[in-house]
Amino acid sequence: MREIRRGDVLLVNLEPAAGAKQKGQRRPCLVVSAAELNRIFHGIIVCPIADARNLKQSELGLTFLPAGEGGLDKNSLVVAFQVRVIDKARAIRKLGAIDERFFAEIDESLKLILVLS
Repeated sequence: MREIRRGDVLLVNLEPAAGAKQKGQRRPCLVVSAAELNRIFHGIIVCPIADARNLKQSELGLTFLPAGEGGLDKNSLVVAFQVRVIDKARAIRKLGAIDERFFAEIDESLKLILVLS
């Protein structure tokens, strides 16, 4: 895969997964690590993306993305409280990239979850 950037939505293989982590062999994930880190580190930091189901807005630790954003075909949620590092080899393909306007909300979720000021 070419250069991986913050904001990319990737289809990744999350198996094996254990416990309360998002499961599913293939799942879209949002890259939240900086491009500089992605270039030098063998892993990337991602938040899994889940189906929004009936939610129409963001909630604590969940950022709402409307269908079409980042190459997603349905309303989705970025799950900040399940942030994780994955090996780049788990990335299957790039689906798209989210617009910068969503990052303020995602950054706030990550700050709350990780207790950063």
